[in-house]
Amino acid sequence: MSDLKMKALPRWFVLALVGVVLPGQALLAAARNLDILAAHIPGAAEPDLNGRDIELVSATLSECGFRPNFVLQPFERHARTYRDSPNFDGIMTVPLFWNLPGYSTSAYIWYQNGAFYNYSRIGPVENMDDLQGMDVVTFREGIDVLGIEDRVRDFASVAEIADQSIHSRLLFMGRVDAILADGFVVAEVNRRIFESKRRNESWPSQSDTFRFAPIFNPAPHKMVFRDSKHAEAFDRCFDSLRRSGVVGDINQKYIDKYQNVLRFRYLGR
Repeated sequence: MSDLKMKALPRWFVLALVGVVLPGQALLAAARNLDILAAHIPGAAEPDLNGRDIELVSATLSECGFRPNFVLQPFERHARTYRDSPNFDGIMTVPLFWNLPGYSTSAYIWYQNGAFYNYSRIGPVENMDDLQGMDVVTFREGIDVLGIEDRVRDFASVAEIADQSIHSRLLFMGRVDAILADGFVVAEVNRRIFESKRRNESWPSQSDTFRFAPIFNPAPHKMVFRDSKHAEAFDRCFDSLRRSGVVGDINQKYIDKYQNVLRFRYLGR
């Protein structure tokens, strides 16, 4: 084939002839399904594949050319399953200090844990000292994740319960003074309970005001993959989505609708 004819051919066809693959084409060529373990968290990762966390991961993997297949399990159990089953390619919603087999990404999502409480009943809460002597409830492994092992004795009681709808019902009925968990997640659970509330249920009182205090530092979470190339690709694609504004748009979509409850105190928004 003459040089003149080669110049007349489309560039992509010439590259294909000589075995050169463009970066974007390489990602598409390598596209395949990835089985990802996800922690079932209200508003963050749901069985219908909606939620802030799962949308961030799905968008990032899609940007990389992967097709994620999510398997949801309760938080912490998903980590045990990942350790025990090599069939999964990766796991999401992993606190940075958890050591799991494989290759970690950089943090891709932050959860703002704090105290969600009935302001009308106990007044303002600004720090852990304001909860001294009170009854609190948190999520499974919450004492460890929140790093409050040394403060447990300061409370009247601390209960770890996996079902976060129970947290909200206990708070509404005055059985606990505060929920120690992510403010956005609690706000989402509260909304669902209010919407399904039966007429004869008197709790909470219409005069009750619930507020959120971010008494813990924002908690970064990562992904872990069996294959180092998947972890590297995830970081690269996430950075691309962050620069283009997609990451910010997803966060805004889920968080901003609870601004009146979180009061600009969730991740500094």
